[in-house]
Amino acid sequence: MLLRRFDHWAGPALAVLGLGLLLLETRRPLRRRTRPRPERWTRNVLLAAPSLPAMRLTLLPAMVNFAQALAPRRLPLSRLPEPLRTAAEVLVLDYLAYTWHRLLHAPLLWRLHRVHHNDLDMDLTTAWRFHFGEMLASIPYRAALPALLGVRPATVLSYEAVFEACTAFQHSNWRLPLAVEQPLARLLITPRAHGIHHSQVQRETDSNFGVVLSLWDYLHRTLRLNVPQAEVTIGVPAYPDPAAQSVPQLLALPLAPLLPWARPDGSVPTRPLPPTPLTTLAE
Repeated sequence: MLLRRFDHWAGPALAVLGLGLLLLETRRPLRRRTRPRPERWTRNVLLAAPSLPAMRLTLLPAMVNFAQALAPRRLPLSRLPEPLRTAAEVLVLDYLAYTWHRLLHAPLLWRLHRVHHNDLDMDLTTAWRFHFGEMLASIPYRAALPALLGVRPATVLSYEAVFEACTAFQHSNWRLPLAVEQPLARLLITPRAHGIHHSQVQRETDSNFGVVLSLWDYLHRTLRLNVPQAEVTIGVPAYPDPAAQSVPQLLALPLAPLLPWARPDGSVPTRPLPPTPLTTLAE
């Protein structure tokens, strides 16, 4: 019942949001494209073909079923009164999303997550470019762990809708006015912030791990906003060749050896530290 309701309202809402972001990033692009749109869009949509069904048919049911199975038990969050419980559930889910994202950058899970980061440009379609194995690998952490803490099924699915909306927003290539995005970035992960996370400079990739709230990056000192978007090169330095990023190659990439964070010639992308504070958003 909950999943049917999710499909009924969240699916259309996310589709409308995606279309709106597509129009906005086309009219007001944040970063200049380096690759033709048809090449990337075709590749990213084909990669999404197995990953999005894997999310809907495995991850989302697991989230609901685990939460329903453990609902009768006296778990930590179930002891809180309303509305404190709902607020705590949302914060727990978002913190788990932050920590899961950090785990994806550890060597074992990076095998899967690098498929997402290898994109040589970043726009709305990058939000769909995930290896289906990453969806399956997330089940114990993003489905079982919230249930063990006492997060209710309805909260899980409501948060997941917000999670997907924010994933689309932060990957979009939409240039918001700086006066709007600066205060927004104090609360949420924005397109400029997430663009820095997709930089080829490793210390910048190792920042801005939040999915919805930027709170966790503030607390863990992983927030970095002061890099101008014009200076950001999107991608992973070891994979600069678009010809080596066919869909079959990307699907098989988790089985390939891990490469150093360097270009094929051995050079390492770097950048002098900007003089502005980390938490000041740059144009």
